[in-house]
Formats: sequence, structure tokens, C-alpha cells
Amino acid sequence: MSGYLHYLKVCNAFNPADYRPWSISGALIGQVRHPVAGHLTRFGFAEQDGVLTLPPTSFEELSGTLETAANGLRAAGLAAKPRDELYPLLAHPDSAPLAALDRGAATEFGILNRGFHLNGIVRRVDGTFMWVARRARNKSTYPGKLDNMVAGGHPLGISPFDNLLKECHEEAGIPPEIAATARPTGTISYQMAVPAGLRRHMFYTYDLELDPSFIPQPLDGEVESFELLPIGQVMEIVENDPDAFKYNCNLAIIDFLVRHGFIAPDHPDYFEIASGLRQPLF
Repeated sequence: MSGYLHYLKVCNAFNPADYRPWSISGALIGQVRHPVAGHLTRFGFAEQDGVLTLPPTSFEELSGTLETAANGLRAAGLAAKPRDELYPLLAHPDSAPLAALDRGAATEFGILNRGFHLNGIVRRVDGTFMWVARRARNKSTYPGKLDNMVAGGHPLGISPFDNLLKECHEEAGIPPEIAATARPTGTISYQMAVPAGLRRHMFYTYDLELDPSFIPQPLDGEVESFELLPIGQVMEIVENDPDAFKYNCNLAIIDFLVRHGFIAPDHPDYFEIASGLRQPLF
């Protein structure tokens, strides 16, 4: 197994038998661990044929039910503390939100979690270079790990484009007129079992080609520093040092490498690498 396949295996380690699906009006909304499922029936969830269901009520009522259920899980030690950021409850990545759920419980409820990852690229006469971020050492998640130039979750009430502009400014000091030139290149998706629950992630990918004179500046404290690395060095880190980057950042880089021919069809694992970046979520 090549180093690239390692990340696909890690990010797609998921056994459906360990989870109970839950739905609204027959549409899969999330998947929860069995201990969590036992608690949810106390908070408005019904169970039928091994599937938990919620009645299709209004956005406000569903959001209130989920908030009560999340608080109940926290009281039982089965959910993380609130993050004070709302994520949409989605039956499909392009559908209208059915309700809102605090980000801190997204994994416990196994809901579809959208976001984006942006590759910051510089083309020079001596080759292709990529901006790599170093996460702040005081971050609660993956402190000090390498990261894509900009990445972020997709909260409720903001469009993908506006979210891109916001995060580019906050994380790297990229002006909106430059961030707006980022090219959308597709999506990456995976389902990853973790102790807290299930990460059902789909993120949009972007390439942003930057002038060599542009130097990103961390503004919101989430990034400690930026470094411009030759693409060959980035490839070496990804392939040989599985602990260097935050886990899913590797997928965005691998996707870039495939799309731009740095991982070519003569690679022995090419098909598995290219096809493994987009796993079904439903």
C-alpha cells in the first residue's frame, strides 16, 4: 500500500454495523453509535425496524428537539461541549436545511458535515509551489499540525462563496478580490469512525493561484505560520510522514496531485487513489 492510500483507508474506516441510522420523512440524516441511540428515544426520537426517526416538523421545532437531545447526551457524557456555531441538518448536500445543530454535536449525531479546503499555489520558473499552514499550538484540535492554506467548516446561513471569502480573510489575510479568483475543483467525501461518533464529511475543493509576491498573514490565531514549499517536498511529506498534516488535509493535497498530473496513471495505485477520494455518504 502506498503512502497515499494510507489516508484513504484511515478516513474511510467505518463499519455500518456499529451505528444506527436516523431519518426524517424517510431521508437519511445521520448515524449514531448504539449507546447514543438508546438515549435518543428519550428525546423525541422513535425507533422502527432498526432506524431512529424524527417527525417532519418545522425548522424551529426540529432544531429545538435536537438541542434538547444534544444537551441530554452531554449530561450523560456522550457529546462534546457546544461550539456556539450552528451547522445545517441536510438530507442532501444541495438541499435546504431542515434544522440547525451545534457544531459540537455534529459527529455524535453523524450528520452530513460540509466545508472546504483550498490549495494555495504559486507557479514559478523553477516549478510549482504550495503554501502550507502550521496550525496554532494552542488549538484544541490537531495543534501544531500542517494544514492546507485555508480550510473551514460550512456553518448555517452562509453561501459556499461567502464562506470562502470569510475564511480566506480570517485565516490567511487574503483580500476578497484575490480570494474570489479561487477556482472550484470539485468535492471530496468520506465517512470516518471516531470515538465520538461518525464524521460524514463532504468538502468543496479550490485551487487559488497566487502571485509570488503575495505572503499570507494569519489573522484569527488559528494558524501559527505559513511556509511556501516545492510541490515535490509536499508530496514527500504526505507520502512518508502520516502524522505531519491534519488527517483530511492530505486528501485535498492528493486530489490536487491527481488533477495536475503529479500522481500520474502509471502510479501502481492510481485507480484506487483517484476513485477513493469520493466515497458515497448516503
